[in-house]
Amino acid sequence: MSNLSNDELKFTGELQMNKTKPLLLAMIILGATFSGCTSDSNDTPDDKTDSSSELELQSKLIAVLENQTIAYQLEINELSISLNNSNENVSTLSKLLDNSSNDQENLTLRLQENLTIIQELSNQIEQYVLQITELELRVTELENQLLAESENKATPKLLVITVDVEAGSNCRKTTYNNSTNSEISKCMYGIFGNQSAGIVEMMDIADEVGVKISFFVDVMEIYAYGDELIQVMQDIDKRGHDVQLHFHPSMINSTNWDIIQNSEEWIESGATRDTYMTCWDQNTADFWFSKAMEIFDEANITQPIAYRSGAYRYCDTIIQAMANHNMTQSYNYNMFSSGRQNFTAGYLHNFQWENEVYEFPITYVKDEDDGLRISSRIDESTWTIPVNETFDRFYENQSSTRVMTMILHSFSFLDRNESGDYYLKDQSKVNNFRDFMLNLSEEYVIISASELQTYIDDGTIEGEFKLPLRFLENECHRDDTPHIH
Repeated sequence: MSNLSNDELKFTGELQMNKTKPLLLAMIILGATFSGCTSDSNDTPDDKTDSSSELELQSKLIAVLENQTIAYQLEINELSISLNNSNENVSTLSKLLDNSSNDQENLTLRLQENLTIIQELSNQIEQYVLQITELELRVTELENQLLAESENKATPKLLVITVDVEAGSNCRKTTYNNSTNSEISKCMYGIFGNQSAGIVEMMDIADEVGVKISFFVDVMEIYAYGDELIQVMQDIDKRGHDVQLHFHPSMINSTNWDIIQNSEEWIESGATRDTYMTCWDQNTADFWFSKAMEIFDEANITQPIAYRSGAYRYCDTIIQAMANHNMTQSYNYNMFSSGRQNFTAGYLHNFQWENEVYEFPITYVKDEDDGLRISSRIDESTWTIPVNETFDRFYENQSSTRVMTMILHSFSFLDRNESGDYYLKDQSKVNNFRDFMLNLSEEYVIISASELQTYIDDGTIEGEFKLPLRFLENECHRDDTPHIH
């Protein structure tokens, strides 16, 4: 096939540019050619030439159409590939769509479940909020109730009546109406003939008003009176009153000292023979407190928790011995006993030592001018003064940290003659004590040391401060080595 002319190339280009028209154009050309061939049966030379040109043109046209066909076929192939790819994509997308549909369905179900749970939790929270609101209202009501009760009921002002039960060196056997009084019957029971004014009468009056008294029994007197002292302890205990601990080492005579110091127990303890308790080292203090516990056990009485030394003599080793024997209350500090105590700090209310033992000082009440004197002590002299007014000056709205102690003796109902001997003058002091107990204002609550312990344990009563034991250090055995308590 010869080369195409410019017009043919132009024609072919037009065919390639618009692939929707080639067939139509080819049909037109073929139509024109065939019409020329059928115009006359008799050909002239010119007609032959024209016929040859038409054939050539037809051939060229066929070539063009063949090329176009090839181009179309190529394009069809490309489109087929694209179609196949599209089909594959459709298949993949269909699978993804199916999977997505399943995932979406699962997610929808899970979402619905979570929404249900959220709703349930919201309902529960709403119920809890309602309950909390109700509880808050109830708490508010109780707080208001407690506030009202606290306003209507003042904090009790506690008074511990302590009685030192002892005969001592000032209580000698005497003859009364041709009968001989023993030291115990005279100075503990106050028996004179057919009359008595002693610890039994104290307990009787206390029972009348429904209170308990704490009796601090001098257990050292067992070395002087033996089972008689045990009987005193048991008489008090049977009446339901407190039996607590008191010491007077001076009641040990030389004969008993020899027995004690030659005992195996004494030798093993390392104790020393110091009469004054301000001089007791730790071994000596622990020995005597152990002996005291044995005496309580012998009497079948609960071991004591409270202690008072003879003449208020005590030191750091005694406070530590108390702690070693589960005792919690000391009734020893006396602001007017500077010559008998290693520690003096003026006017103090109850406080604690560093080993948790509470100190309840001997109570003195300031006068109206804020002055203090020895006669300001709360004892039998208090029974005949304006008690309630006097007591109120002591507490000064500090009842939670102040406990009043009244110090009496088993012979407080007795009088003394010119020779210093005790005797029963009359029942006036017994009556004064009864009047005091009956007329004491209800805001003052009389309790025993054992009952006081419940106030300590529940935190109602606290010490105003805590002091180290070195403040009470033993003066007789002081050295430069540190004291470990």
